[in-house]
Amino acid sequence: MKYNSVFVFLCLLLHRTCCSHSVSPKNTAGDHTRAGTTAPQKLGTSGPSRLMSSENAPQPTSSSSNISLARGLLPTSNVEATTLDAVTSSSGNANSSNTVPRQDPFVSMLVNMFLSAANTTPSTNTTSPTFSLPLSLLAMQNKLPGGMGNSLLPLLMGGGDVNLESIAGLFESLGPQLPSILKGLIQSNTSGLGADERTCSEDVDTFLVDLLQGKPWALSMLDASGKPGTSIMEGATTFFGNFDECLDGPSQADPTSGREVKGDTCVVYISPPPQLIGMVAGTVGNVFSAMANTIMINWHLCVPDTCGSNSVKSGIQRWLSQVNMTVKGVVCHAEIKSGPVGDDSAAVGAIVLTAILGCLVLVGTALDMNIRATKGRRDQVPVSPRLDAVQLSKISTQLQSHDVGVPQTSKGNGAVDGRKLMDESRPDVETVGIDNPAGPKVQETNDGHFVYPNGGHQLRSEDKEHDNKYKPKLWQRVLLCFSAVSNGEKILSVKRSPGSLTCLNGIRVLSMGWVILGHTFLTLMPNAENPKIFGRLTQSFSFQIITNATLSVDSFFLLSGLLVTYLFLKETEKAGGLKVKHMILYYVHRYLRLTPIYAYVIFINTFLVVYLTDGPTWMGSADSQFCVDNWWTNLLYINNVYREKTKCLGWGWYLAGDMQFYVVAPLALIPLALSFSMKNRTARKILKVDGLGVILGFLLTSIVSTAYITHSIDGDLFHNGTEFSMRVYVKPWCRIGPFAIGMALGYILQRKKSELKMSQFLQVVGWLLALVAAGACTLDTYDNYGEGRPGWGNDARTAHETLCRPVWGLVLAWVIFMCCKGKAGIVDWMLSWAWWQPLSRLTYGVYLIHLILIRTDSATMRSLFFYSSGYIVYRFFGYVCMSFIFSFLLAILVEAPMLQLEKLVLS
Repeated sequence: MKYNSVFVFLCLLLHRTCCSHSVSPKNTAGDHTRAGTTAPQKLGTSGPSRLMSSENAPQPTSSSSNISLARGLLPTSNVEATTLDAVTSSSGNANSSNTVPRQDPFVSMLVNMFLSAANTTPSTNTTSPTFSLPLSLLAMQNKLPGGMGNSLLPLLMGGGDVNLESIAGLFESLGPQLPSILKGLIQSNTSGLGADERTCSEDVDTFLVDLLQGKPWALSMLDASGKPGTSIMEGATTFFGNFDECLDGPSQADPTSGREVKGDTCVVYISPPPQLIGMVAGTVGNVFSAMANTIMINWHLCVPDTCGSNSVKSGIQRWLSQVNMTVKGVVCHAEIKSGPVGDDSAAVGAIVLTAILGCLVLVGTALDMNIRATKGRRDQVPVSPRLDAVQLSKISTQLQSHDVGVPQTSKGNGAVDGRKLMDESRPDVETVGIDNPAGPKVQETNDGHFVYPNGGHQLRSEDKEHDNKYKPKLWQRVLLCFSAVSNGEKILSVKRSPGSLTCLNGIRVLSMGWVILGHTFLTLMPNAENPKIFGRLTQSFSFQIITNATLSVDSFFLLSGLLVTYLFLKETEKAGGLKVKHMILYYVHRYLRLTPIYAYVIFINTFLVVYLTDGPTWMGSADSQFCVDNWWTNLLYINNVYREKTKCLGWGWYLAGDMQFYVVAPLALIPLALSFSMKNRTARKILKVDGLGVILGFLLTSIVSTAYITHSIDGDLFHNGTEFSMRVYVKPWCRIGPFAIGMALGYILQRKKSELKMSQFLQVVGWLLALVAAGACTLDTYDNYGEGRPGWGNDARTAHETLCRPVWGLVLAWVIFMCCKGKAGIVDWMLSWAWWQPLSRLTYGVYLIHLILIRTDSATMRSLFFYSSGYIVYRFFGYVCMSFIFSFLLAILVEAPMLQLEKLVLS
């Protein structure tokens, strides 16, 4: 009952949208109203609409008005026969050759609701000096059972108390009354409309007429519209329709113009009454209570594609304004859908760029494989049998001279104690030019020819000379930089260079997973059937790990500070001191390392992604226009301090902060590097103190600025979150603390290369303190969000935001230090797993593209889903896998070739 009446509400609103002007209609004698009555002919009017307004309809008696008012509360069977007879009679008079098809109870109920709305007399009664309400709304207040009418008006008007116990029944009772509430919507005035509006009005007329006759195409459009469903009190305020059914469903030719009437999805964004927001938010925790203020009713409607967003918005807003609800906006798919990709020069440019890079990869790979195959064929060319025989004879003679029997020469048999024989005979073998790739083992022979372990034969001396002299030409070396084979081998290699900090690989990959997990929980929530559960989840103890997932970004800052210091000092020490070229390459390499793939992702995300998928409101990247205007701020790495409110690729603030830290790091690195080469002991100490003092200054700047700003705005990410994000979260002076701790750790690891001398007791104490500190950083917010907790005040919130990130940096620094010194046991074993290494090489690309995948998936969903931790984790693993796959493709296409080209240029 509820859904069918809502269908009628939808139909009437759509028609009202297109027929909003008050001009007398022009009707012919053959025209009939939707109520089954004959329209009086009026002269001197114009307009093609075939629906009669309530002004021209025969006025019902008082009793009929009362009946229509109460029909929403009566069972359908009580009025079904009468209304069906009326529609049949009307249809027969209009077109005697056609009869209305037999309608099932579903269609009958639809017709009943429609007729009850069409026959209701307009009313201008007012209930107060400030609000004008329809008479049916006042009548419904008295007719709702259980006193629900007393809570209906305060709910809709936005004031007064609300009976929470009856709110669920209220939503169910509201639906059957909507046709009576929205009486008078049917009008036929189109003479004052523009051409587009008149076309929309005619198409809506056709839709309504065919809907009453039960035609499949009209029912399909109605079926494709969203309907208020269950779980509204759980926050399910998105009413999805069937997007694909609306666009791809059957169409109908307009009988007047012959124009094809097709469906289009329009999403109406409605601001709900304050009471609904309060009831949805409830008392389920500070996190969701803050988010509840952004609740919006999103209603997906299927309308004729000739109707635009402006008409739909003005028509619906006229009636919702009476009940304290506002239409914030309307988005129609026909207005936002992407046209042919060939008409978009930027998209064509993105495709051409990708095609060029792809061709370079293919050509480079083919060239690489050809060189490898050519070299392999030369390696397999045997020397002459005569030379093999001479060499075999000399080996046999040499072996016999050591009083050892001649080894068997049949295929598959080796020498007895072959290592000893080969070691003793090796000088003479080398003298005669035998190349033994098998090392200490005596070569097997086959019919007088040596058989090598790799299946090949001896490389001829002229081929050796050719290989030594041969160098690829410059154009070949450029193409080889794009070889997918060579670059893939380097990316997937698990070989470790001496002195590498292998534990960093595991930390980097796990931190990236933490980032994706946090974004998955937050990004998917708007499409949940029960988003209110998010508030209850935040109250759980274990969920604090997700609430504090932003600490994963501080992990990356610490790793960045560690590596830049460790590698810079290592390089300058190896070179015998700091040189000018070190500083030039310091900045050049960093920019070339990050920027090409960053720029490519921005380009593709801004102009091409929009053509790769579709959905009810899918317009491409949510920040695509920001990227068109502000892309250069990203490539200059200032997007976190300049135009930060309109950021392109919003999560790129981290890259800006990391680059800014990298730029100022030499303030500490140069003194520390110079201290290595200073012979004067006093000067060396002064430089060392200077460098370490700068690092300490970075840390203190972070602590003081975070404490001052956070306390002044009384906020965190979930409390006054927008201002906190703009003034604290993305600002480099507030986030440099973990980077500074990483710099200090990098200096310690570079200078203190000796074995760690620390008692077992101190090691145990250190691990316990680190464990307690890590738990405090990730779980202490339970005291703020937990059920029954009073919540933090400004002082507690400020202390947490100021100290948790530096403390987390110290915890991670301890773990890395102990792993590098071989004192971490199973922790080092887990973090240093060989296969973390290739995955860690892909984390930069994963960070760039993971939110594009998650947002695209969320923005193109066709239905709600049940939000639960298990389901989100299930989606999380899918996002992780897809992110790493796409990151590998990006590395092969852009990142690795650019790094190889950099090496080629600098060499």
